[in-house]
Amino acid sequence: MFILRDKTDCEAETLMHDDRLFHEALNKGENYYHVSCESGDYDIEYRANDADISKDFLKKAHLTKVIPEYLFYDEEDTCSMYLEYFNFFKTICIEEANEYTIVLCKLALKHTDMEIYSLDSRLMKFVNDDKRVHIVDRFPDLMEKTFIRIVSKPDPTKKPMDSYTTLSAFSFHNIFFLQGLLNGKSLRDVKYIEYIVEERSGIASILIRLAAFKNAFAHFGLKVGIRRGSGRYKSEMTEKYFSIDFLGEEADESNTVQLDSVALIVPTVFYKKADKSFDSSVINENLKSQMDEYFEAVFQGKKVLGLLIRGTDYFTTGQIGERIMASVDDMIPEIDRWIKEDEYDYIFLASEDADICEKMKDKYGDKLRMLSQERHRVSDFKDVTIISELEKKEHSGKEYDDAIEDTTINYFYALYILSRCDSFMCSGQCNGYDLTMAFNKGRFKKSYKFSVGIK
Repeated sequence: MFILRDKTDCEAETLMHDDRLFHEALNKGENYYHVSCESGDYDIEYRANDADISKDFLKKAHLTKVIPEYLFYDEEDTCSMYLEYFNFFKTICIEEANEYTIVLCKLALKHTDMEIYSLDSRLMKFVNDDKRVHIVDRFPDLMEKTFIRIVSKPDPTKKPMDSYTTLSAFSFHNIFFLQGLLNGKSLRDVKYIEYIVEERSGIASILIRLAAFKNAFAHFGLKVGIRRGSGRYKSEMTEKYFSIDFLGEEADESNTVQLDSVALIVPTVFYKKADKSFDSSVINENLKSQMDEYFEAVFQGKKVLGLLIRGTDYFTTGQIGERIMASVDDMIPEIDRWIKEDEYDYIFLASEDADICEKMKDKYGDKLRMLSQERHRVSDFKDVTIISELEKKEHSGKEYDDAIEDTTINYFYALYILSRCDSFMCSGQCNGYDLTMAFNKGRFKKSYKFSVGIK
């Protein structure tokens, strides 16, 4: 992204101020230019799109990049842009004029009737004094969640970024992500998106994301399927237990693009608003029958409160916002209140964290039921941050594949049993919560998800 600078005397090529300025600058490939302009000369300087994203966050999330550099994009190719992004807001508030806010402003003026407020008067160099663009000293008081505020830099003293307060690179990415994915191909020639599963992705996130990708990309007439052999799960194992969409032989290099990092799509409004609905039909019927038999044999018609309490790598990866998990101590008062009000005979606890299980066993004794499975402690994560890394550290070869299959089946047993409980409580937002709610289809008497990380 090019940012605007005051004119300097440094040695740099001079470009003319016109509608193709940024495209010419990107095509030439230099990082700094002078710009000759009738209303006042200025300079432009290139800044990486991920410059304001925490390096610690990227490391913990095992990412090298979140936002493409967009060295090529076409604001005239509306078929490959997500202009519906503008539909979620009535007004745009821009702190700084730069390449991306200028493009966004022009698109909004051309394709919407939105009003635009800017703290940066340099924006007027690019929009021909349009009456819907207002240069102001401070933004007007607007109704919450009716406008988007595009900020120049993150402010650590304010609330975290979200869909309504975002960096210019993120806002630009929300419209041009498909062009980034196409990487020069024409949408007319593409029929398929091949989802290349990342090594760290768990089976729950794969199923949820696949459902969301399929529903969302249908908007562009694209079919999504998983690449066989990608990720840490053997295709034979996933097909044995789950209904998974793989692309067929008709998908080839000429008509297919690859999605090799979910970080490209998951932060977008396009994904957040996507229909992620699915149900227990993603589970093989034989496995589902076994789980039903297990539930009925263990609980025999008694009233059961289901609890999902995540720990381990939800602590070691430094999750933020709604993905910060409530502790056992946070949850016990609410658990006790529900038990008193509804007189549950049993508590079924799903947790991969051995420390959490021990605390709950000490508190609820024989009332507590859990699956027998391998569990971990936060202290086990000495030189790794996520469970998939720990699994690779502890197992290898066929033993690793067997361990993955065992862990996966236990995980789905736990979530399916949770979905059959009378009520359900979860320590925070996680994929397990989404799957449990999807499997239950609104039948819980009560359900509650803690949000200790959101004020």
